[in-house]
Amino acid sequence: MAVISFSRQPEHIWCVAGWAFRQVLEDVKAHTQDPELRERLDAASETKYLLVEHLTPESAHQTTEAIREVVQGILSGEVRSSIFDQPDTPQEVLDQYQEGLSMLLKAIPERVSK
Repeated sequence: MAVISFSRQPEHIWCVAGWAFRQVLEDVKAHTQDPELRERLDAASETKYLLVEHLTPESAHQTTEAIREVVQGILSGEVRSSIFDQPDTPQEVLDQYQEGLSMLLKAIPERVSK
């Protein structure tokens, strides 16, 4: 299991299988050029958690908005996740990923201050 938490409130915590967590981080990394964000996501991938609420306000805002933008883009079809390009990925896994992304989007607070 792996976690992205945006606050200490349970509704702002996304807990999923490690593969889904790593895929989200890879998808966000693929859509950012910011070296600090990429480094933060790499560290999260290693530790299996991303505690956004422990970041500086500016970093928390940047991280949250990057995740929100990519997740919304994947769900709307405007952004393509690399999971869809992996050969032999069962449809069940793709469906689980889409469902996980919907849950992640719901866990993101409406507003994260800078």
